[in-house]
Parts: sequence; C-alpha cells; structure tokens
Amino acid sequence: MRIQLASLLILGACAQQKTAVDDDFGSFAGMDEKSDAFSYRMKIVGSLDYNTTSSSTKYTSSPRYRAFKFAGSAHDKVDVWVKSTDGGDSVAWILDNGFHVLATNDDAADADTLDSHMTVILPANASATHYVVFRDYNSSTAHFKVTLKGAQAYDTSCATDDDCVAVDAGGCCPDGSDAAVNASSTDEYAAAMTCTEAPHVCPLHVIHETRVAQCNFNSHQCEMIQPTDIRCGGFTMHPHQCPSGFACKISTIPDLPGTCIVDTQP
Repeated sequence: MRIQLASLLILGACAQQKTAVDDDFGSFAGMDEKSDAFSYRMKIVGSLDYNTTSSSTKYTSSPRYRAFKFAGSAHDKVDVWVKSTDGGDSVAWILDNGFHVLATNDDAADADTLDSHMTVILPANASATHYVVFRDYNSSTAHFKVTLKGAQAYDTSCATDDDCVAVDAGGCCPDGSDAAVNASSTDEYAAAMTCTEAPHVCPLHVIHETRVAQCNFNSHQCEMIQPTDIRCGGFTMHPHQCPSGFACKISTIPDLPGTCIVDTQP
C-alpha cells in the first residue's frame, strides 16, 4: 500500500506543470551597474568571450539575478547553456544593453534536463554589450556554469577575390546597397537579414550601388570597395583585378600596384 501511494505521489509530481516565468528587466534600463538600486537586484559576476565556459558560480536568492557580460555584434549567432553542478533549476535570459529580452529559457527543449539552453541571432544594437542573466527557478541556493558560444551568422572570410560576392544588403529598409560575403554563405546572409520587425515607413531613397566585392588580404575579410579604390596588378602576392568596364593603370614605379580607371577603349 505504501509503495502504491509513493508511486502515485511521484506520478503526481511529474505531472505537475511548472509556472512559466515572466520576469521583466525593463526597470534596469539606464541604471548605473554600481548603484544600490542595481546591485540590490542583480550581480554582475564576470565577463565571457565567445566559446568559453565560466567557472562554477554560486547563486543565492539575494540578489535575485546573476549575470555575465559579453560583447556581441549584429547578426552574431549566439548559443548559451546555463547548467547546474549540484541540482539547481536554472532560468536564463539573453539581454541587450537596454535590458530588452532577446531570448529566454527555463528547461531546455532538446534535452531531459532542468538546465537552460538559448540560441538567438543578435539584432542590430547601438552597443556591443549584452548580458546572460540567470537565477534558480525556486530561488534556491545552487551553483551554475554558463557556456557561451558565438559566431557570425554568415561567412565573410576569404583567401581570394573569387571567394567574395556582392549581395543585396537586405534588412527592413532595403535601399539598393550591397554587402560582401563569402560566395558559399549567401543563403545564410539572406536569412540573417530577413526583416522581423513590424511594418513601418522607410526612407524614400535608393542607392545606386557602384561598389564591388573584394577580398581584403590584410584582414582576410570580404568588403565592398569602389573600383577606383582598387589597387590592381603589380608584383604582389595577391594582385587584384579591375571589374568589367575598368582598366588597370599601372604605377609609374615598377612592380607597385596600379589603380582602376574607367576603360575608354571601344
């Protein structure tokens, strides 16, 4: 009889649904992190770089939240795990510098766990500063580790000019401008730049795009450049070529790159 009763209690506990969290961080906006009003509710416990894991961090109910800072750029693809090392039940958020919620999770959907897992492509923001904020669901004392993975959502790396292509810059207000990406990553760029904002009025102007995609051999990144700014030919390891409609005017100094000029030849 006791065994049957215990089984019923266990089943009942498993069937009980957790109440969804709806924490709001709007009141943190504009606060000084060193102020009492801020530290009374949230403690910044450190900073994380992409593709690192924090040390085990102790959580207690006072203050209510713990947070790690990280630097992120628009269109970075961010993946965060908040895992307990001693049975805690994490709830976590990714916030921008204005403390707007970009992602939140209680129990990871892709695993049978009480740990939190979030993925998000960061929207454009005036500041690179972002936060991973967490607490224990029951505000119980526990220890947590935060793993932050991040990478640009699309590839702009290059080894040659042929690696780079110009694509529509996209966004919510396309204006005819192009962006330079790796030729293998055009679909990823288009997906990252898909507008997710509510309909709004855009400026009524269109750019006549004259730039071309080229590989910057110092940074090994694709970039948009005006043809007349291209350093063409010359005795260099990676000579650039002029685009259609332009010809390379060789430098008067032997072996140095020249410049692209409008081709007036018929």
